[in-house]
Amino acid sequence: MRGILNCQRVVCAAPGYLAKRGTPETPDALIDDKHDCLLLRYPGSKEYYWTLQTPDGIRKLEIGGPYDSDDGDVLTQWALEGRGIINKPLFEVKSYLNEGTLVEILKDTPPASVQLAAIYPHKRFQDPKVRLMIDFMAERCQRMIGKMLE
Repeated sequence: MRGILNCQRVVCAAPGYLAKRGTPETPDALIDDKHDCLLLRYPGSKEYYWTLQTPDGIRKLEIGGPYDSDDGDVLTQWALEGRGIINKPLFEVKSYLNEGTLVEILKDTPPASVQLAAIYPHKRFQDPKVRLMIDFMAERCQRMIGKMLE
């Protein structure tokens, strides 16, 4: 595995959703029945959680909600439609945050960042072409995501 980029994440929702359901002030507000979280998970997966950074350290919250998908773009669309709250990489939703069509919430307890990485067979078995491709992808992803965050 080769790390490419540390991805900051945000929890956000549409202004219409927040006006109707209220703005969660604490992580615990996400685990009661008052809020709908939009879940990125693979079909058949039973467990789901969000990892948030709190003053007491990392906290793993078991999250539930009426909608789940294995397609992050679908979740973003549902959030824009006011169906619930999402936890997404900042680069994927920054333009919506800038436009005001999504609003960041829980800024004091943001989601833990995740590492974008390329996974490949052990270096001992790696074809030089694979290494060149990973080098190309890493540089390209860093440049493209950097532009999205400007």
